[in-house]
Amino acid sequence: MKKPLLALVLFSVVSCGGNDEDQDPGNKASIIGKWSVEKSEIYKSINQQILTSYSTDCQKMDTYEFTSSHLISISYADNNNTCVKTDFSTRKYSFDKGEGKFWFEGEEKYPYFITKLTASDMVIEDRMQDFDGDGTRDVLRRFYKRIN
Repeated sequence: MKKPLLALVLFSVVSCGGNDEDQDPGNKASIIGKWSVEKSEIYKSINQQILTSYSTDCQKMDTYEFTSSHLISISYADNNNTCVKTDFSTRKYSFDKGEGKFWFEGEEKYPYFITKLTASDMVIEDRMQDFDGDGTRDVLRRFYKRIN
């Protein structure tokens, strides 16, 4: 499975059909906008434990901006006690609002699931990784906060 796992506290996130996402500016519960990751949780199937990690001050500068058709990611990392930009990427995605899932272009078999979406918070689940190596897929939840 070729699926990059961006930094654990990232988000990790194709051609969006016309009205898959409600473009009404009054719709505050929309993925469209700029987000940052507050924390990540990995539910491990091997022992049913949840491993939680919180974003560092530098990682809190990471941004994930959903436009109507692309996810623009900017990542930062600590370098000698200075937070520096380390990565910039733009990826085309598709969003199925009815099923609450999106996927990147060319990765239709590897969707992400939006399990919570409000005006200020979003939770995205990655259900395709086996983090503990037991042969069963685990669940990675990323908790986003809207920053615009």
